[in-house]
Amino acid sequence: MVCVYPGREEEMGYERILLDMEVQKDFFCRSGRFYSRANSPVLKHIKELLKWAKTESVPVVSTLLRASRTGGPGHIPYCIEGTEGELRVPRTMLPNYIAFGTRRITDLPESILEQYQQVVFEKRDLSILSNLRIERLLTQLSGNATFILCGAGLAGGIVQTAITLRSRRFGVILASDAVADLGDPSADMALRRMAAKGVISCPTAVIIAPPAAPKRKGRLRTSRRTATARRR
Repeated sequence: MVCVYPGREEEMGYERILLDMEVQKDFFCRSGRFYSRANSPVLKHIKELLKWAKTESVPVVSTLLRASRTGGPGHIPYCIEGTEGELRVPRTMLPNYIAFGTRRITDLPESILEQYQQVVFEKRDLSILSNLRIERLLTQLSGNATFILCGAGLAGGIVQTAITLRSRRFGVILASDAVADLGDPSADMALRRMAAKGVISCPTAVIIAPPAAPKRKGRLRTSRRTATARRR
């Protein structure tokens, strides 16, 4: 649904948006630099969320980390540009998608989440705002959208993203079994920070479960024998 408000840019309103972060080979494939066997079930749940999003027509925003080869202060030792590890994990792309590189421009197609079910943004560091197009997308989304977060880097990009989204009054749900902590000892602190900001944490099965059918109020039936006894 698209709502247009007088004197403002067009705003896109969606109940749910799946945001997967850094679903890349360095984290989820055995040849990856930061691969861990604990990440395999995480990837399974991420794929379940993507399948659900495709079936339920839920928009998907994906980020890819493309770290510089130059090193230096703050150098990220994984998902380095030009390496196998920076590539997206196979079978995690929806058929109708569009991808944007790391150029520092804000241009976006009109009503992009209506034209494409999956929008992929590349970025140079952990912050989602390092890609100016993501900043533009967030300003176009109405505040009733709720982001469902999954991916790699619980104590890095994911916690930063969750807090950024909450500061802009978006709802945030963390798919608790679809995030990889990458062995970071500050993962528990990241969970507490998110909870303090109002992030809801729940497993994938709860997120993708179909809504419960409303209970029908049945009329109380009285047997013929009981009714006859009452008349007597």
